[in-house]
Amino acid sequence: MNRSNDYYQFYFKLAYTCETKIYDINPNISIKNFIEDIKYRARNDFHIENDEDIEIVEAGQHCTDGRPSEEAPALEISDTPLIQIYGNRHKNIAFYIRIIQLNTRINIPQDYIEMNAFNSTHGDNTLNENDYV
Repeated sequence: MNRSNDYYQFYFKLAYTCETKIYDINPNISIKNFIEDIKYRARNDFHIENDEDIEIVEAGQHCTDGRPSEEAPALEISDTPLIQIYGNRHKNIAFYIRIIQLNTRINIPQDYIEMNAFNSTHGDNTLNENDYV
């Protein structure tokens, strides 16, 4: 089997950077397996942390609201094989690897949360003898 003839070669760019890689991909794998394979490779090759998730975005999508193409919709998981979607167009297809922060959290003081939870229950700051904060 000649890998270069039997496999697709896709160009990947880490969104908002100049970092790129080219991966050989079996065209018969599903989109679901493609996404998982690229996530695994990209995590290692682009040094992506474990608290970050990865989305795969087909390059060249036009965002009508003026957003950059890196912000276009990500590939959706499906059992459809790559060959069925890209067929003979595969040489003209590239992808972005978009990092998503998993542990993004807004730090709100605990006493503010407790007071607002209490106020939403009682409508004011009045404590009743059976209330617990």
